[in-house]
Amino acid sequence: MATSEKNFIPEISGNFDQRLPAKDILGLISRELVEEFRAFVFGKESNLIKIAAVDPANPALQRFVRNRFGDNTRWFLAKEEDVVFILKNYENDFKNEISRLAASQTRDTQNIIKIVDLIINYALTKKASDIHIEPLRSETAVRFRVDGVLHTMLLLPHDIHPAIITRLKIMSNLKIDESRQPQDGRIEPEKLIGISLRISIIPSLYGEKIALRVLDDSKKDISIKSLGFSEEQKDIIARNIEKPFGMIIASGPTGSGKTTTLYGLLELLKKESINISTLEDPIEYSLSGVTQIQINPRAKLTFATGLKSILRQDPDIIMVGEIRDSETAVMASDAALTGHLVITTVHTNDAPSVFPRFLEMKVEDFAVASTTNLVIGQRLVRRICDKCGQEKVLDKVVLKKLKERTDIINKLKELGISFEQLSKRPFRIGKGCPACLNTGYLGRIGLFELLEPDKEIHDLILQHVSAEEIKSAAGKIGFKDIVDDGIAKVLSGITTFDEVLRTTKNAYRD
Repeated sequence: MATSEKNFIPEISGNFDQRLPAKDILGLISRELVEEFRAFVFGKESNLIKIAAVDPANPALQRFVRNRFGDNTRWFLAKEEDVVFILKNYENDFKNEISRLAASQTRDTQNIIKIVDLIINYALTKKASDIHIEPLRSETAVRFRVDGVLHTMLLLPHDIHPAIITRLKIMSNLKIDESRQPQDGRIEPEKLIGISLRISIIPSLYGEKIALRVLDDSKKDISIKSLGFSEEQKDIIARNIEKPFGMIIASGPTGSGKTTTLYGLLELLKKESINISTLEDPIEYSLSGVTQIQINPRAKLTFATGLKSILRQDPDIIMVGEIRDSETAVMASDAALTGHLVITTVHTNDAPSVFPRFLEMKVEDFAVASTTNLVIGQRLVRRICDKCGQEKVLDKVVLKKLKERTDIINKLKELGISFEQLSKRPFRIGKGCPACLNTGYLGRIGLFELLEPDKEIHDLILQHVSAEEIKSAAGKIGFKDIVDDGIAKVLSGITTFDEVLRTTKNAYRD
């Protein structure tokens, strides 16, 4: 097997035989990404990475490689049969390797280090957002959260659990002799550029439980166009980020993608001529050209104290990762009143509820009314797997659930789809395959509702009316809620009614 020299880097030349690269070299790019990008690593000399690709000029691939490996890369042009060969012989059977090491009678330090490293790499290949290592009565369960849902991936002998805990404590600079108190830390694996892990350890009935949040800014596409906004929604966002001051607020429950939306907005706003500062807990993605500040309550650096300091740094745009208390809410609205663009998040079920929430946090009604430019309410739904998607009529269980959701049924009627038509019409669903862990879903996308307050809504805020009244007034100016967006994405074959039902059950009801 041979690769030819990449035509726009003439000084690089070289061939490699049809031999599978070493596992540690091959594993630098996961099998899923090899399949997606049609590219793979086949060599490494000191810090120089050799990469072969069918299309080396692919912008997404170039961005991924730059974030993951930096500029120390050499590119080669691969043929499609080269990629097929690599995929057929890709040896990354993490489950068997971890189980073999865990069952070994040799429980030395190197053995434990390998097990922990393999668990982390296994999670990365599955694109897990979280890793849970949970002690049970007689074994240890390793679970990955993939696309918002937990899956049990491994069951390990219970007697290996303390050694795994100790290894992770060492990696995150935590106290290895402390097992009665919760501990939080961060891991920056040297071999995984662009990857960091936020770790939380807490004592439980059968030992200490670990939760690892995977923060991977090497392959995250956080552009607004990739998050699931419609063209109409993108126009609304574009209109509001041009305003020199005020607040743009992302709302929704925990895990609804609010922070990712803020990063998408910052990507649009970044310019050399403006000063952007952020307050975050934690910093999830590294953004060039932006001053990012990690909240540290132990050092008395909170959202409120950090915001005070940022205002002395001549900012144009301020991102406050989350407004949790009255002090931060008041300071953020004051900053918006005094000529700054503030983007932030609030925990509410929907966009109209943001206004009563700010009033509850002691923000003056005139400040809420005059500073709020845009509220983005959101949820995350799983995308139908492209590899096993198929057309199929809805089953009886889903139809029964839909019948109970009069809000969805009424919206479908407005689109000219009766319940009888709904029961006969085929919709795209995922059958289930190895690529999606047999779930039928692969990846996630946002459901959004965008609320721009007009004069009537301003007046209603001053009257301290309910969220329901604000939503009713917004409907008169074309407001579409997340259920509308969910239905649109189902009809487009992006997600399923099951997902819309699951994620919007606490949202509006007609």
